[in-house]
Amino acid sequence: MKPLYLQMLEEFYENTKGVFKALDESELKKVVSVLLKAKKIYVLGIGHSGMFGKIFAMKLNHVGLKAYTVFDEINPPFDKEDVFVAISQSGETSSIVTLVQKAKKLGGRVIGITSASSSMLEKLADSNLKIKEYAGEVKFRALSAIGDTKNQNLLGLLFGLSIYILFYTIVIMIAKERGETPDSINLRHANLQ
Repeated sequence: MKPLYLQMLEEFYENTKGVFKALDESELKKVVSVLLKAKKIYVLGIGHSGMFGKIFAMKLNHVGLKAYTVFDEINPPFDKEDVFVAISQSGETSSIVTLVQKAKKLGGRVIGITSASSSMLEKLADSNLKIKEYAGEVKFRALSAIGDTKNQNLLGLLFGLSIYILFYTIVIMIAKERGETPDSINLRHANLQ
């Protein structure tokens, strides 16, 4: 029998592969185009999504874009040339929906990243990347062994892993489009740590 960590790794890989096969490539390219044209990019997520959103904002800065996380007190004002990236697995997180509405009122564009079809976020966003948290083909036997046969404890993690990979994919697409090099990216890394 395989060790638990190898079994989990294989299960995560298979699920993520299924999630990305279902991703709308034309919508992904549209999102990259919108981000490249933005004057500033504001990223917001709560919980897991917020942690991965912070990494996304940091990496966007590394490839030469101006990106911020929404609740940072030193942010410049949001305006019509800016893009708001809203990350919500449910697409219904009230604080995110409220700020998306405000961003729209200020004339900016909104990119929604969610798992939920027909959610408020999906309806409000100008562009949407739908990330299924669970591709459905993987049984996740390790969790089933502890009684979680419906994978309830896993869905947030699966969404988080998928958006983490998605964000790095977007960053690499942007870097390629902008002609970035490892040296140009490294020059934008924090150096006071």
